[in-house]
Amino acid sequence: MSASEAPGAAMADAVAHLLGVAGAEPQRPLLITRGQEFTYEGFVGRAGAVVEQLRGAGFARGDRVALFQEEYGDFFVTMFAVWLAGGVVVPLNTSLPIKDVAGLLGKTRPRFLLVPDESACPLDGPRRLRVAVGELGTVRPGFTPIGPDDLAMIMFTSGTTGVPKGVCQTLRAISANAGHVAVTMGLTATDRVFVNTPPYFTSGICHFLTLLAATGSLAGRQGFFFGQSLLAEMEELGCTGFGGAPAHLVRVVEPLTAVQPASKLRFWVSSGDHLPLKTIEKTRAVLPAVELFNMYGLTEVSGRLCILPPTQFDQRLGSVGRPIDGMTVTVLRPDGSTAAAGESGEILVAGPLVMQGYLDAPQLTADVLTANGFRTGDFGHRDGDGYVWIEGRHDDIFKRGGEKVSAVQIQQALLSLGLFSDAAVVSADDEILGKVPVAFVVPMSAEPFRSTPVLRQLKSLLPATALPGKIVALERIPRTGSGKAVRAELLSLLAEPGA
Repeated sequence: MSASEAPGAAMADAVAHLLGVAGAEPQRPLLITRGQEFTYEGFVGRAGAVVEQLRGAGFARGDRVALFQEEYGDFFVTMFAVWLAGGVVVPLNTSLPIKDVAGLLGKTRPRFLLVPDESACPLDGPRRLRVAVGELGTVRPGFTPIGPDDLAMIMFTSGTTGVPKGVCQTLRAISANAGHVAVTMGLTATDRVFVNTPPYFTSGICHFLTLLAATGSLAGRQGFFFGQSLLAEMEELGCTGFGGAPAHLVRVVEPLTAVQPASKLRFWVSSGDHLPLKTIEKTRAVLPAVELFNMYGLTEVSGRLCILPPTQFDQRLGSVGRPIDGMTVTVLRPDGSTAAAGESGEILVAGPLVMQGYLDAPQLTADVLTANGFRTGDFGHRDGDGYVWIEGRHDDIFKRGGEKVSAVQIQQALLSLGLFSDAAVVSADDEILGKVPVAFVVPMSAEPFRSTPVLRQLKSLLPATALPGKIVALERIPRTGSGKAVRAELLSLLAEPGA
């Protein structure tokens, strides 16, 4: 069996898999970014050069290395270089305020901080190293890469509702997640996926490793694309798929008014937030040859957890699919008993991909890693065949004057009106009712926004208790790189004068 035929599920060690493919098919493309193509052999050579830089700086096996890199080539090459050297990767969100980056460095205490240039991330603490990924090197004999069951990465959660938590994961869990996703999706060595999610987010890392597991390739470019501009970019690069958040798909299909001609694009992966039903209908109308995969993932399982394939969209519209191989999902009632099929409750996850724990947080880890599995904090239900529906997080399901309200239901209703390119709903405190829903929307029209006509239309879609207490128009919804609305930032907008 050649490297390009190796099944993705066999990838229990991404480092060994990469080296194997580079040896068997050195000129196979792996990564295309900023007009530069990295073959498997060239990628390994660049990683080898970074390993030598680390060794020259006194790196020791087991050292933690923080990556302050936002370019795809820089990030992924240095990520693998750290693993090749036997170190632990700490991805940093380069868009955070410098004080927040300093806080993450204080939590993880890395020995080295890898930066693209001397001016990046000017902080005291770890030793700053400017790495040059353009240089070719070799992986010299005698190096000891990170082992499959060693701590390989400390990934931070998005922190949409509070302080980000450091998720500790082994290389085996990270690798196996990608391998299972590649197999479930039926990816092959001919597939190339386009992403513009930042590489330092769990979703960006997951997309790259998934294509590696399939011996395929990734095309990465940051920035915002709309309609034909993104489709043309993917066609030029020979992409067969796209991976991103629902907002990416909305930006592409909403401006389109006609059926698009046939191309190499055959599938679209959406994850990170709820995929609006209206967007699904529009995608099918203008991109009829493109198959949709809806996914649900967690940093605590190294990426994807559930996948809804295109063949199940009509039968189970709104579902995020079934768990990938080896993982189980249980829905529990408030009393800890197992919920019946169709009954809502808290979602717990069990299986070999669940994290080791949260960094330096033993009590928090003990609270979420239970005998029934990992407490996700998400609520939803399963049907009799094991398909999962996500109804929202703890704060997404709340009581308004004693009546249960779903923020997700309100968000879907708003997007179904065809007036907004994006929407998010949060619960705000109310002295009388306890909680009330507040909606944030991005209007498509340039006309001054008025909420009264919107509320009038919502009355035919939602019960009175679910009608937003306020609708706030914004130029954009603050979202993480993986597409999740930043609730803390939205709530802070309500405290501003005039809100």
